[in-house]
Amino acid sequence: MKTVPILRRPLLALPALLLTAAVAARMRLGLVQFGTAQWVVETIRRRGLDARHGLSLQPRILASTEAGRIALMAGGADIVVADWPFAAAQRAAGTPLCFAPFSTSLGGIMVPAASPVRSLADLAGRRLGVAGGPLDKSWLLIQAAAKASVGTDLATAAHVVYGAPPLLAAKLTGGELDAVLTFWTFAARLEAQGCREVISVNDCAGLLGLTRLPPMVGFVFHESWARDNLAAVNGFFAAVTEAERLLAGDDAAWGLVRPLMDAPDPALFAALRRRFLAGIAVPPAAEQARDAAAVLAVLLRAGGKRATGGVTELPPGLFWDRSGGRA
Repeated sequence: MKTVPILRRPLLALPALLLTAAVAARMRLGLVQFGTAQWVVETIRRRGLDARHGLSLQPRILASTEAGRIALMAGGADIVVADWPFAAAQRAAGTPLCFAPFSTSLGGIMVPAASPVRSLADLAGRRLGVAGGPLDKSWLLIQAAAKASVGTDLATAAHVVYGAPPLLAAKLTGGELDAVLTFWTFAARLEAQGCREVISVNDCAGLLGLTRLPPMVGFVFHESWARDNLAAVNGFFAAVTEAERLLAGDDAAWGLVRPLMDAPDPALFAALRRRFLAGIAVPPAAEQARDAAAVLAVLLRAGGKRATGGVTELPPGLFWDRSGGRA
C-alpha cells in the first residue's frame, strides 16, 4: 500500500498566520472638538503610527471637556483629555484614575499692543476679562502670583468680568476691556491680531517660588483598565511621542493637521504652532507629583477646597509615566 506523506510545513507556518490575523487593540479616545490633542491624533492616524504600535484608535469627538469626563466615568471612552486636579479628586474619592502628561501650554494675560499695562500691578483699576470662572486654575494662579509679587488682590483691585474666550477677545479688541486672561489658543489668536502678552500663567511659577508648573492637561484613564491593557497603553503613548517628534521637526506633518486648526492666516498658524510645540513635555511621574503638590498648595490657598475638588493632598499613584508604563 502506498504511504501518503504528512505535510508539516503549513503547520509550522500557522503561528505566523495567526499573528498576521491578530486584531489590533481597540482604544476609544475622547477628544474635544477643535482641541489641540486632535492635532496629535490626526498625525498618528495619517502616518499610521497607531497600527505600527498595535492599536486601532477610535476617536470620539465630544462637545466639551465636561462631556469627556462624563464619557470616561460612564465607560463611553477609554482615555480622555482632562486636567490632573479632576483625576486627583476622583482618585481621592475612590475611583482610581491616572494622569499622563500632554501639554504645559497655558494661557496668559493679553492686552492691546499700545496698552500701558506692563505688569500685574498695572491691572489694578482696569477692566479685566477672565476666561472660565472664579475657580479657573489659571485665574487662581495669576491671583496668587499678584499677591506674592506685588501684594495686589486682583479679584478686588481689578474690575473682573468672567466669560467665554471668544466673547472676551471681541470685547478686548473692541475696547470694552483693558486686558484678558485667556486660554493659550485664544491668546495665540489675539497675538496674531496684534495684541501682546503681559504675563503667561507659566511665568507665575517663578513669582510663586516654584521651579516650574507641571503639565496641567493630559490623558486621563482608569488605572484598572490600563493595567489590563498595558501593552496597548504603552503603544498609545509611544505613538503620541512619535507624533510629537514629527510635529516638532517636520513641516509636512503640519500640513496634515492645519485643516483642523482654523488658522488660514500665516501669523495665526505660526503662533499656534509655536505655542503648541513649547508645551510638549513628558516629565517622569515622580517629577510630576512633586511639582503638582506645590501647585495644589497654591490652589488651596487661593481658592480653598472648592478649587481642588475637595483634595488637600495628592493621592499616591495618580501620575503615569509615559515612558515607563507604570504609575
